[in-house]
Amino acid sequence: MPFPVTYLLDQLLPSETFIRREVELLCRRGWPVFRRLLKGYTETLAFTLTNCPEGLRPRFLQIAYDRIVEEWPQSQSPATAARILKRIPQVDHLIRLTAESDSRLIHAHFAGITADVAAITAQTLGLPWTCSVHAHDVFACSPELLYRRLHSAAGIAACTRLAADAVIAAGIPKAKVTVIRHGLPLNEYLFDPVRPIDIIFSACRLEPKKGLDTLVRACAQLVKRGVRFTCVIAGAGSCLAALKQLCVELNVEHNVTFIGWQPEEETRENLIKASVLALPSRLLPDGDRDGIPNILVEAMALGTPVVTTTANAASEVIGTTVNGLLVPPDDPFKLTDALAMALTAKDQMVRIAKAGRATVEEHFDGVKNIEQLEEFFKRATKTGPQ
Repeated sequence: MPFPVTYLLDQLLPSETFIRREVELLCRRGWPVFRRLLKGYTETLAFTLTNCPEGLRPRFLQIAYDRIVEEWPQSQSPATAARILKRIPQVDHLIRLTAESDSRLIHAHFAGITADVAAITAQTLGLPWTCSVHAHDVFACSPELLYRRLHSAAGIAACTRLAADAVIAAGIPKAKVTVIRHGLPLNEYLFDPVRPIDIIFSACRLEPKKGLDTLVRACAQLVKRGVRFTCVIAGAGSCLAALKQLCVELNVEHNVTFIGWQPEEETRENLIKASVLALPSRLLPDGDRDGIPNILVEAMALGTPVVTTTANAASEVIGTTVNGLLVPPDDPFKLTDALAMALTAKDQMVRIAKAGRATVEEHFDGVKNIEQLEEFFKRATKTGPQ
């Protein structure tokens, strides 16, 4: 039977539609979910030290003190300790709200400050807590810090095998770690492998790890080869100005269009209008990389062939020329070859698109995946506080 769960998020970002879908589906299936935020304008925890029940205050302050002291001497952790200290007033508020909601479990998204806050709250209340891990939060974090953050969790849900392996490599017991992929409401993603010609689409945050400079360079190569195309890039981020300048330098500013961040419905429409989705992710020096970007799954569900790289976790579910096209990261020439194929080999792309939809139905069905999450929550409450 469903039971009350407190969901702890750092903030609600437009790009994190998978969290919104997850919460909405749990609520529709009868789970009382209490969403709490560290940042934002609604549902945000207050900075106060007057909410924690008096009987719990000594325990709360001792647990918080121990966690901060645990971080302080570590080589990279004075900043982590300071972030925890900053959030202690919000932990105070979260303890009260969680107790009043009769939550039996606290679930944090991302193994960052939300995990630290969830752990202190859960230990104060004597509740189990769990965490969903994703990409940057595990790939760009030292194993030692990851272990300190997650070792008291009753369970870890990883959206990729790659992320799960990073958690296990940090010392978290394998039995605690479950791979639960982000699901889609497949009834909202109608499959049609017939695609317009000549449109390359990409949608992501315009940040270094997305590798969009490689896409721009591939577009320049397509022009040299005489391939007819238009490249549409949706998103916002720190690389926008540099990408536009690169387009000018490579003389493709008329071939590449930047349309800014797009809401979910408009992104879906752009996917439907595209011949191919391109996402040339790369591995950054600090270890950060993509998991399986949701836009890849959405494209495959709709029937849009995808081209991405081996730098992310897409190879867990995509085989090149089987249900998508995989290329090495930071290789504009290999990316050019793949995009040229996607734009010209129509019969092969229809076959790939059909296999892509079958992959999504097998691994990313929202209903099946939420059932896995429900079982994960139930196991965590049986395990109890760590």
